[in-house]
Amino acid sequence: MAADRLGEYWDVYNRQLQRVGQQQRREPVQVGEFHLVVDAFIFNPAGQVLLQQRSPDKLNFPSCWDCSVGGSVVAGETITAAMHREMTEELGLDISVTPADNFLLQPHSHWIEAWFAFQTDWTVADFTIQTAELQRVAYFDPVNAHRHLQQIGFNAYTQELERARHHIQERLNMV
Repeated sequence: MAADRLGEYWDVYNRQLQRVGQQQRREPVQVGEFHLVVDAFIFNPAGQVLLQQRSPDKLNFPSCWDCSVGGSVVAGETITAAMHREMTEELGLDISVTPADNFLLQPHSHWIEAWFAFQTDWTVADFTIQTAELQRVAYFDPVNAHRHLQQIGFNAYTQELERARHHIQERLNMV
């Protein structure tokens, strides 16, 4: 059975991020309309990045390594609320999410991706993974993270990972 919830509802937006409707996930997004997705890279104090290995039951890219956490924004949610929900559901990580944690809004063919970056002192053992969505999580140094993200047909997130690392460094330098 697929791990994806095809019955959930999404708000639908135009390119200017104005809400123009709502639909179920199972319905195709119309040309010129978008649904919202949130993704994040989570770093530890040593500069390693947490990656997740997707469940073999996922419809898209089963068993592939992916960013730390991510998913669709459901109807009625803001991107910050969705990011918090996804971290709590997938990783058991309940931390504050603010607009300042968002470093990129990236449009694609039928979705707009909101990228976030976080730092935590949690070890791999501290996470409680949602086994319906992912198999495991692990921290990787930058070289090995890029190696794990280089999979056929899947976005390697090379630029997003470097932007996230830079975003975390800038935020730490402000403290």
